[in-house]
Amino acid sequence: MAPSLPSTLLLPTLTILAILPLLAHAGRIDNGECPPDNELGALIYSPFKPYFWWPMWQGHRQKCWVAADCLFEAAGESRKQQFAATALIMGLIPLTLKDIAWPEQRIVHVTRRLPWAVEVAVLALGLVPLETQDEGTTEDKVKEENLLARAVWRHRTWTIVLYILLSALGVLASYGGMAIVEIYSKRSALGCPWPIWVVCWYVVALVPAAVHATFAKYRRMREKNERKQKIISAVQGADEDWPVQLSWGIYYIAGTLIWTSIMAITVAELVVWVGLGVAVSASSKLLAFFLCLFWEKVRARRAGAGR
Repeated sequence: MAPSLPSTLLLPTLTILAILPLLAHAGRIDNGECPPDNELGALIYSPFKPYFWWPMWQGHRQKCWVAADCLFEAAGESRKQQFAATALIMGLIPLTLKDIAWPEQRIVHVTRRLPWAVEVAVLALGLVPLETQDEGTTEDKVKEENLLARAVWRHRTWTIVLYILLSALGVLASYGGMAIVEIYSKRSALGCPWPIWVVCWYVVALVPAAVHATFAKYRRMREKNERKQKIISAVQGADEDWPVQLSWGIYYIAGTLIWTSIMAITVAELVVWVGLGVAVSASSKLLAFFLCLFWEKVRARRAGAGR
């Protein structure tokens, strides 16, 4: 005969069994890990207020997870829909503001191949150097496509160096701004204790750029004559070997993942993110252009000295 519970224990046992699932799924708010009810409203809409803004979460880096959970648990459905919409726009930033949306604007003409390290830097900054093999053709094409080139092409080398320094400062300032905004956001769902995912993504562009420059170097060694046409594509390195295209594809997929993972972006924060994205893109392309122009000046000077 199967054993049975005494009638006096049956009701308490059933009550405990009914409550256990609720206890197992209790949220941060129910567990008392979140601010009191009168402060939850301020948490739901709190642009540029990171987890350490609240005293109860200060001093513990892992508390960023608790803060994010509390925010999403307290947010209504309409607010969650707003977060989803802003996350979608965030995911489009690396695909548009960096260079994919207008691939024809990535081309910068140079007379001869750049040094490998300089080529890597230029590719990582968002431009693709294309050799023309003729100084006059280079000048004509660059001036035709770039209004800035018309103004600075005849400037002296030391002036170009000054432009490089100013552009580099602009890039660093933009990166610093992005780091600050990410620190004062709700951080990335990929790992909120690490506050500079976006800046790291920009720096990691050196990896696919190095792959691109290396394969381009070997391709030039195989081909005596440079290709006269450059494939204009939304993927950098479209006319190179498949590892180049794959490396850039992985890079942009990672960028979409990182930008989308920034949690609970408000409209005000989104505007700042987009503005910083424009600043990074503009300053990076300026720096890449002036690097190309500098080496064009150096090459022309060496060619003149050798005559």
